[in-house]
Amino acid sequence: MVLSRLAGVAAVIASLATAPALAQEPLRLFAAGSLREAMNEIAVAYGRETGRQVAASFGFSGVMRERIEHGEAADLFASADTGHPQRLLRDGRASRVVLFARNALCLVAPSGTGLSDRTAVQFLLDHSVPLGVFPPVQDPVGDYTLELFRRLEAEHPGAEAALRARTTVITEALLDRPLSAGEDLAVALLQDGRIRLHVSYCTTARIRLTAAVPGLEIAALPAALAIGPAYGLAVLRDSRAGAEDLALFILGEVGQRTLARFGFTPVTLP
Repeated sequence: MVLSRLAGVAAVIASLATAPALAQEPLRLFAAGSLREAMNEIAVAYGRETGRQVAASFGFSGVMRERIEHGEAADLFASADTGHPQRLLRDGRASRVVLFARNALCLVAPSGTGLSDRTAVQFLLDHSVPLGVFPPVQDPVGDYTLELFRRLEAEHPGAEAALRARTTVITEALLDRPLSAGEDLAVALLQDGRIRLHVSYCTTARIRLTAAVPGLEIAALPAALAIGPAYGLAVLRDSRAGAEDLALFILGEVGQRTLARFGFTPVTLP
């Protein structure tokens, strides 16, 4: 009996000794690639305020969802749409899903192309201009692009089929060289002249692409064709303590103002 009690006390002491270490393990955030700059800054701010670090991984939202479904450990999932988080919620892998930001679509083209807000629709309808888009399902921007094609069809019959016919799905296979570590695929393809017109999130175009591609031309879509990407945040079912706190931080003033500074439309600020 005495030995049994001693063993129990030892177990409690061991759990107390490891509890602080476990509490200091970084929270695991899976996020859409378009969120890289904003979420990295939010993670730093969260760590500074709470002492808890955040380990963020970025990629196509559909791919990140699949990684979670295949058993990779994550606490939060920030997607460039609401569909992937909602799927995790329906499957019982997420306990909460909430809208946390909005974005917009822009067209981008290399310097000297002549792309502008005024010529955006003209370029979309020009059969001679190759169009590069990211893969639907894997990357929500690809799904938003298909919705853009459907909107164009309503105003220009036959446009959707023509756009699909001349669209090239962006993959690393389009490059004549390996993608360097940390190199953005769209940047590489634009720099190498592999794509001439590209549908991008406006935030990515104005923050990341312009910094890497000198003279990049960016065009906003007219209001009738505006597709409003909605970003969903999922707290995962098996997340560790602190996941909901990080989610609230993203939805709070610091998180929302940071997202706004990177061009996103916040959803909780006045």
